[in-house]
Amino acid sequence: MSDSVTAESLRAHSQCLLTELDDGTGVVLNIESKFYFTLNSTAVVVWKELASGARTRAELASSLVSAFEVGEAEAAADVELLMTELLAEGLVERAG
Repeated sequence: MSDSVTAESLRAHSQCLLTELDDGTGVVLNIESKFYFTLNSTAVVVWKELASGARTRAELASSLVSAFEVGEAEAAADVELLMTELLAEGLVERAG
């Protein structure tokens, strides 16, 4: 992955809302399309970071390292996989 991709800022789509469930998982609803997407607890942490403002993949991975007992490489791989999926579904957008 190129440095420009890892440095790009991403944010939660403004028409998407998270409902966090008691077990730490969550559901994101796109209120325009009525499409919903289930998130595991790792993805919920990432989503909250995205919803609080634009973040880079590196910042998101750092959040996972802080929230879970996971190494930087694994966190970065998890973020990359999640961002690929959320971007494809239109739930996350590039900032700026």
